[in-house]
Amino acid sequence: MSLDIGIKAKREVEIFDRDITYNLSKMYYKCIDGGFKALNGMSCKDALPILNKAINDLIDNQEEYEKLNPENGWGSYDGLLEALKDMRNCCEENKDGIIEVE
Repeated sequence: MSLDIGIKAKREVEIFDRDITYNLSKMYYKCIDGGFKALNGMSCKDALPILNKAINDLIDNQEEYEKLNPENGWGSYDGLLEALKDMRNCCEENKDGIIEVE
């Protein structure tokens, strides 16, 4: 007779990592009230409506947002939209995840 002994640990794993340039701040403050920092500490589940609203606003008002593309070429409307979609998809798959903005 024997005992089967194991240890299981719940580990934190970063599942989304994106660097968003401050050059896009006019855009992301426009589509997310308070910008990305407003999402800091929020669960993915709670952030989903905010992300969906931001994505829809970017799509519905593309021409207006494209006018805010940085003149220096660092960052773009397309890049921000892609990042928000990726973030939303990650949140949909990991609703218990917590957003960290540094």
